Amino acid sequence: MVTNEDISINRKYKDTLFRAIFGRNKENALSLYNALNNTSYEDSDELEITTLQDVIYMKHKNDVSFIIGSTLNLYEQQSTYCPNMPLRGFLYFADLIRQRIKITERLYSNRLLKIPLPRYIVFYNGTDKKLTEEVIKLRLSDSFELPDTENEFEWTATVVDITRNKNSVLKESCKLLSDYCTFVEEVRTNLFKYTDKEAAVDLAVNTCIENGILNDFLSKHRREVKNMCLTEFNEEAYKEMILKEKYEDGLAEGIIQGKTEGRLEFAITMIKNRAITINDAALALGISAEELEEILNKNSDQ
Repeated sequence: MVTNEDISINRKYKDTLFRAIFGRNKENALSLYNALNNTSYEDSDELEITTLQDVIYMKHKNDVSFIIGSTLNLYEQQSTYCPNMPLRGFLYFADLIRQRIKITERLYSNRLLKIPLPRYIVFYNGTDKKLTEEVIKLRLSDSFELPDTENEFEWTATVVDITRNKNSVLKESCKLLSDYCTFVEEVRTNLFKYTDKEAAVDLAVNTCIENGILNDFLSKHRREVKNMCLTEFNEEAYKEMILKEKYEDGLAEGIIQGKTEGRLEFAITMIKNRAITINDAALALGISAEELEEILNKNSDQ
């Protein structure tokens, strides 16, 4: 019997849900590529999956890599903002290109070696507020210890915000991406609403199937999806991350040092951001969950 503890232990060996949807199926990857680039490729055989197997960066497998139209594409999904995305992508692309140039001596040939044009896209679906625009470019040059005043070398990661109502045109062009975002939001909501994690994910799966969201994929891979969700959405780690970031931003001062009103305001903010449950917040405030729910209802009416 597979338990939540077993899943957590094997976390780094599990595929992400994004990878399972777009990385195993050429048609799915092609639909996302077309939506992102306003192209109209129809033959999925033109797409060559190049995702490196068993290569793990930061405890996560890279999601989807493929070649089409002489472009080498790396698509990743991230739920946390990371300024080191360009560096991570740069290292991963180096491995991809190294595999395509199998004979090292060719690098010293008098003929120019041609390589596909690299494109690195990160689909962000987290909950923090660091992204101020729907699409941003992170640059490797920001990592240089000395500024590159001549702009002689650059490498970018394009971050596409797919949370809530962001990049709606892109989602309309790729139903699979829209469905993926809806399902992720449903799982995230349920995991913070219910204490039984497995039941929470089950409910999300059933709700989405009933509403025609990823219904074929979820129906065929229900157990696998459940395992992925229970490992990806590590509630305790997520809470700790949010609390740490809020503290660093100075937003935790009210609950740590302030008066009751300050602690209550902070608790309400945390609940709205789904960083803490109502029960946990009530316990920290020293009131009942019912009292806190009543306060939240009044707050939402204002």
